[in-house]
Amino acid sequence: MGQGRRDSGTRDRVQDKTGYRKPADGHATAGARRLLALAEQGTRIDKRLWTEIAKLTGANSNTTALVGTPEQVAEVFGDYYDLGVSHFLIRGFDPLIDAIEYGRELIPLTRKLIAGRGAARGVAAE
Repeated sequence: MGQGRRDSGTRDRVQDKTGYRKPADGHATAGARRLLALAEQGTRIDKRLWTEIAKLTGANSNTTALVGTPEQVAEVFGDYYDLGVSHFLIRGFDPLIDAIEYGRELIPLTRKLIAGRGAARGVAAE
């Protein structure tokens, strides 16, 4: 058995213990299948949602990206807020550096933008 490889017996024993079976099409979730269907529509969906990572990885994990400047991505978060989304899960490819940059630019810009939209509607921003 090579380094980093598991034999099929080990995989089967783990699957037997957990009850988990990966679907025959290779996608563990309906969400992954929907994401791949969206990715087939083009490399970018709406203003900033980039789908190429989903195509490259088979839509495993969180594999879409909002692309653009902090101002552009904050604007898209505002659009999603207008649709009723109130919480966002964001991450990047370099977790520490990305977290620092999000805290410096993206999060403050998003909060300011949403507070402005909320004030216009008479809603307090969190």
